[in-house]
Amino acid sequence: MNRSHLLDSLRILAIVLVFVAHLGQLLGHTSGDFFGWKNLYFVSLGGVGVTLFLLLSGILAGLSDTSRRVSYPTYLLRKVMRIYPAYWLSIPLAMLGYLLAAVLLEGDAPAPFPNGLITDLIGSFTGFYAWMGLWGGPYNPPSWFISLIMSLYTLSPFFLWSMKRWPHRTLAALLGISLGARYYVGQWGIPFVEQSLIDQMEGWLYRQYGFMPGRPGDWFPPCRFFEFGLGLYLARVLPNSTWFRLKLPAGNAIRVLSDLSFPLFLIHYPFLFLVSLMTALALPVGLAITIYVALMVALASRLNRLDTWVQRFGFPHPAT
Repeated sequence: MNRSHLLDSLRILAIVLVFVAHLGQLLGHTSGDFFGWKNLYFVSLGGVGVTLFLLLSGILAGLSDTSRRVSYPTYLLRKVMRIYPAYWLSIPLAMLGYLLAAVLLEGDAPAPFPNGLITDLIGSFTGFYAWMGLWGGPYNPPSWFISLIMSLYTLSPFFLWSMKRWPHRTLAALLGISLGARYYVGQWGIPFVEQSLIDQMEGWLYRQYGFMPGRPGDWFPPCRFFEFGLGLYLARVLPNSTWFRLKLPAGNAIRVLSDLSFPLFLIHYPFLFLVSLMTALALPVGLAITIYVALMVALASRLNRLDTWVQRFGFPHPAT
């Protein structure tokens, strides 16, 4: 599939929003604040960026997967090969950031496996920490996205099958499921999970802020059906030429930055402490952020090259 300047640019915008939100939260700036409908869609700019990532993933899946006739196991394996090599390559970097943050900021080495060896090994390997009630784990909190996107990719063929027959009704159904799921988890948390009285009290306190403990509205798949499904829907109902009409200068630079968006998402959070460290050493905030971003781009570029090398020994690098 040819590259779309529009989709590449939106992917860059998504990772910029994530960076702005996390840096804002680190520095206590209003750019990191949460907004929206509490306990339904209460997000920072980073949350808007994640919604954009999900929408783009749905569009690209709709554009690429509809033309392929492969078995369901082969389809899933291709998605695993698309997501997990880069994620697995990022784990040592995340653990390094976790270690350095504690040593350099607190002067003490952290517990290597704070949730227990087995839990942290399984959670890190699968990216499904959130399903254990541990958000993204101790090393890289945003890794909860791995469990979400893999869950959505697993369901994507069924969504597409339905949309081929009833596109409007399917999208309406996904919207209804997402709204219902968001309302439920925003009030009571994950369904079918027993809660003690203390858990219920904690949930009530969190709900006053805007989301339940563990933020299930972010990672619980039914809550995100609509965002991903909207991408599939747009890919189905709009002409393919829609995505390729926009032509921008510096197209190669846009493509490169777009390719770095996922690696940047994977590695940026564990090294946010560098901004705090540099500002503590009296560097101006703007300079500290510039150095940090440059370092993250360099690391992401290296991670992307390694990922591309790994892909050569597996399936061709399919679109997300």
